[in-house]
Amino acid sequence: MKGIQWVLLGLLVSAVWAAGAAAKEPGTMAQPVPADLPLIDLAATGFQAVAMPVDRQTVTAVPAAVSKTAVSTAAPGQEVVYTVTLRNSGPVTETVTLTDVLPPQVVWLEGDDALAYNPADRTLRWTGEIPPGRLDYSLTSLPDGLPYLDLGGYGLPNLCDPFIATGGDCDDTAVTFNLGAEGYSANLYGRHYEQLRVSANGLLFLDETPNGSPHWLPTAAAPGLRLAALWQDLDLTGGGRWHAAILSGYLAGRDVFYAQWHDAPHAANPDLTSRFAIALTLEQNSQPAGGSGEIFYLYDHIAQPDALIASGYAIGLQDSAGRRGFTYAYAGPDAPPRGAPPASGMTLHWAPHFYGTDYSRSFTYRVRVTGSIPEMAVNTATTTSSDGRSEWATHYLAIRHQTYLPLVAAAGDVP
Repeated sequence: MKGIQWVLLGLLVSAVWAAGAAAKEPGTMAQPVPADLPLIDLAATGFQAVAMPVDRQTVTAVPAAVSKTAVSTAAPGQEVVYTVTLRNSGPVTETVTLTDVLPPQVVWLEGDDALAYNPADRTLRWTGEIPPGRLDYSLTSLPDGLPYLDLGGYGLPNLCDPFIATGGDCDDTAVTFNLGAEGYSANLYGRHYEQLRVSANGLLFLDETPNGSPHWLPTAAAPGLRLAALWQDLDLTGGGRWHAAILSGYLAGRDVFYAQWHDAPHAANPDLTSRFAIALTLEQNSQPAGGSGEIFYLYDHIAQPDALIASGYAIGLQDSAGRRGFTYAYAGPDAPPRGAPPASGMTLHWAPHFYGTDYSRSFTYRVRVTGSIPEMAVNTATTTSSDGRSEWATHYLAIRHQTYLPLVAAAGDVP
């Protein structure tokens, strides 16, 4: 079909049985099943990309964990001041180790007292604690909504097909997508995720597979990243469809990961069906960061809203620690009911916001350029956090003569 590229993209789709199939014991996992993940170029199908919504609040970009700044050009003999800034966008205080190796084209002069410089290996080091900032999501209901796309209309297969074809079912199943293999990632709660898992029960997640018993979000008793558009006990074995793809040209200027549940029936009531989707903006790691981590929950139709409330559901999100997040609507045993099932055509927009000023630490140091023209001095500041994550920032300094253009006075300006 025009506009659809069937590419492996290095995206291994791992089919995971969480429970219930006759060919397996409850709770066991099947071996990963490779499958193609489509990248759909919507512009080639005539679709008009939607402009990114502008909410009442200004969205603040999630700051990088480490950044490095200095002038971009310098002449031999010139002094250059580097500034390295570390930021903690996680939920807890982090112990961070910074290392920064000087390039061979410069010599050390001086730096902040906190930085330890070893002339033997030309490396600066610092280890210390950085308190957390306050990164969370604001929620806006978009009155016009984003267009709900049925990916089945683009020829995409039902994600349930491999489960059913092998004699299993599509109840409490999940599929894992390795986005990072081709350079895609999503920035959620300040962390880059190159893998996402999609549950047949109406949510994206990481860590342990959620079952069909939705709970209040967030909860530290059940940690794990959760993007719950309509978390409920679904069973698509006998009806409904379930799809996922990367969409280009859906939102202007951004590729999105789009997961969709179409006429998905409730496990206890096949007449209680739902049509909804999750659209998550992505980053391409080869390009400058920006715009990633915005989440959209799209609702096309819920057949029996009252029956959904009686059966139990949750709409919300939480971070991997289960400490940050919000429940938009809920019915279940964890808490009193909140909200109601969304109306047809509604879109919920979750946008990241960063609050606070004490979540960063900056260091400066001064060097003298000793390299020759036209060399390039390249050095990278690397951080390792107490949870094992590594981040880095690279600076490029072009060594060349500085050119100063003379000022030319206009006629009549000089007496």
